[in-house]
Amino acid sequence: MLIAAATLLLSVCASVFTFVALTKIEAWMGGGRSGGGYAAAAESRNPSGGASADPRYGGGPSFSPDLAAEDPVRETNAETVADGTPTAEETFSVRPAAADPSGGAARTRTTTTTPSVPGTRVSKNGAPLTISNASADINLFALTFDGGSSANAAADILDTLASRGVKSTVFLTGAFIKRYPQTVTRIAAEGHELGNHTMNHPHLTTYAETRTQTTRPGVSRALLAEELTAPERLLFHNTDGLRFAPLWRAPFGEYNQEICEWALSIGYIHIGWRQGGSWRVNLDSNDWVADESSPAYKTPQEIFDKIVNIARKPGGLNGGIILMHLGTERKQRQQQAHTILGKLIDTLTEMGYKPVTVSTLLYYSGIDIDMIDF
Repeated sequence: MLIAAATLLLSVCASVFTFVALTKIEAWMGGGRSGGGYAAAAESRNPSGGASADPRYGGGPSFSPDLAAEDPVRETNAETVADGTPTAEETFSVRPAAADPSGGAARTRTTTTTPSVPGTRVSKNGAPLTISNASADINLFALTFDGGSSANAAADILDTLASRGVKSTVFLTGAFIKRYPQTVTRIAAEGHELGNHTMNHPHLTTYAETRTQTTRPGVSRALLAEELTAPERLLFHNTDGLRFAPLWRAPFGEYNQEICEWALSIGYIHIGWRQGGSWRVNLDSNDWVADESSPAYKTPQEIFDKIVNIARKPGGLNGGIILMHLGTERKQRQQQAHTILGKLIDTLTEMGYKPVTVSTLLYYSGIDIDMIDF
């Protein structure tokens, strides 16, 4: 009888051990090796499994960056493709954000880590307020397009991006969403990430008059909240429930720490573009300048040459955020800046750079935007 009892006890212990072991293996297999919070959140956003674009944000990646989707065998900077041959893409210096210690169950308005991107302004709790360039250690860059009041270049731009399988981040005003709902639907359907560009594209600071980024009289947190939430509602109701990524861009590049703090409390990180002491070193295309007599007017070839010259320097385009627009006031097609977009993408790709969405760019810079909650 004692022998039978002992045998039964051993059998139960073995079953428990096997169950625990299998559970841990299954969790490791299903959760990946990037941390429990990352895996749990990715699975919750893509029930079918795998790394795909987050449909809430118009196709931009959430916890599943599009790099992983394109190359499932790559995990870190040292990995190679399936046949063992290194490629240009494997030179990425991957610095993913730390796993969410809550396992993805509780989300806050802050990122999991303080970003290590030089020059990034952060709030008191370490969350990024505004980013104009991501990490200089990764040979990724982001093409961004603002949609304010015109969409006459949008079809050409989307055709060019689609022909090369490139995903971009598009910042849309509420006015644009109302005026061009079909274009917005196409942008989202083709997998581009949607960012908030305010409702009415207002001046938020006095920069136009004083050349200082002083908050304009009458601009308050309440006003900014309405400027950011009004286009949210329009987007949701005009596109079958889509949402912006937690990214916004201030009209005219007018912002300051106070305004960015307000926006972060509402759930948005400000995204600018690479700045510099002159047009030659920044990543503003100046495609918005239509007056050919203006010193700020640049031909498509000048725009192309400027960006390629920046990229020729070792790591010169790393982490770069490029500013372009979905509309143009230039009448002659040969002077419209977007006409060089295809050649620009091809040239930069041949140089070893890869265009990605802003959220992917930030993710590989150690900034996990999906920890920003609305």
